[in-house]
Amino acid sequence: MPAPFTAFDAAALDRIEAAADRVLAETGLRFEDDPETLVLWRQAGAEVDGDRVRLDGPRLRQIIRATAPAHFVLHGRNPARSIRVGAGERPVFAPVYGPPNVLREDGSGGFGTRADYHRLMAMAHAAPGLTNTGHMLCVIGDVPDAARPLEMAIAHLTLSDKPFMGTISSPAAMRQVIDAAAAAIGPLDGRPAGCQLLHLINATPPLSYKGNPLKCLRLAAESRQGCLVTSYMMMGATGPVTAAGALIQGYAEVLAGLALAQLWSPGTPVIMGIFAMPFSMSRMVPVFGDPALHLVQYGAMALARRLGIPGRGDGGVTSSRLDDAQAGSDGGRATAAAVACGADFILHAAGWLDSGRCTGLAKFRREAAALTLAAGAASPSLEPPLPLDPALAAELRRQADLAAG
Repeated sequence: MPAPFTAFDAAALDRIEAAADRVLAETGLRFEDDPETLVLWRQAGAEVDGDRVRLDGPRLRQIIRATAPAHFVLHGRNPARSIRVGAGERPVFAPVYGPPNVLREDGSGGFGTRADYHRLMAMAHAAPGLTNTGHMLCVIGDVPDAARPLEMAIAHLTLSDKPFMGTISSPAAMRQVIDAAAAAIGPLDGRPAGCQLLHLINATPPLSYKGNPLKCLRLAAESRQGCLVTSYMMMGATGPVTAAGALIQGYAEVLAGLALAQLWSPGTPVIMGIFAMPFSMSRMVPVFGDPALHLVQYGAMALARRLGIPGRGDGGVTSSRLDDAQAGSDGGRATAAAVACGADFILHAAGWLDSGRCTGLAKFRREAAALTLAAGAASPSLEPPLPLDPALAAELRRQADLAAG
């Protein structure tokens, strides 16, 4: 792999680290609605005042470097499709995550459906360039909220045998999906160190974590499942307007989350990410095509390398509502920047439209095909997945129907 590009020299990164350490020590972070996290911080020697915790940045880095793995394996149902994550490995590409809406290839659109999700899953499996099938490729609007996490897991387990991402809708739903993945993939004893699922744990800028992500972080760590710890901010709204300021705030936020995972369970696989985009004060919307997003990503990956852990990139993002020239230009530049800076896990690499509010099927297909071409795959489409054990499939279907009422 070529050497990663960075726009920040060692002196600049030193200043960012020092400023983040000052934020952690003087302002601290809020950890809301989760007393167990506050107890853990007290035990670790932090200064706890209500739900605000003041932290020692060098100590957090020491905790992370001591036990967080530099490389780990995301295991799939098919061992041949398990993927190694870390510096020097090929980047992992995963599709768009989270949009409530879908734009179909015939021009129709609206809330996502189970049929849309199954079609997206089939496309994600078939594309060799997408080595992880992600999570919540769209919201399944025709399935009750309580049944959606398991419904998505069933789609990922039956329509593909690649690794995928777990739910963070609630600790109870997370437990259910972790158990389903463990049953389908099997025990990891004797396999390379890693996990069966990766969970997206977001801080809530500025300088806080909400209760549900904290509880999900703890459950993932205690279950030895992966955590993608991210600060997701809007520059000028929930974070500083400059790239340096966004990196300082974001680094302070993710340092705390990464260290928490190791305190709960040393050796938990983690990936660091800072996802920051400019916010237009005239239109009151984020601007996903702005190059400042790429500048922050260059700095974030350099900081992750300093910690010795994998880092997150973000590809395919755009504010365009259609798969037009703007979408192609924005998305292509974002993916190219993520690859250039050496990102190890690149999220939103296929299908993102309308500032993340919509999954575009045509864009998903086009970007998946481009990633497959870039990967030099021998075939443009993978063979069908290994069949899931019928008894397990029937049990998961029973559980999902029960949750749906």
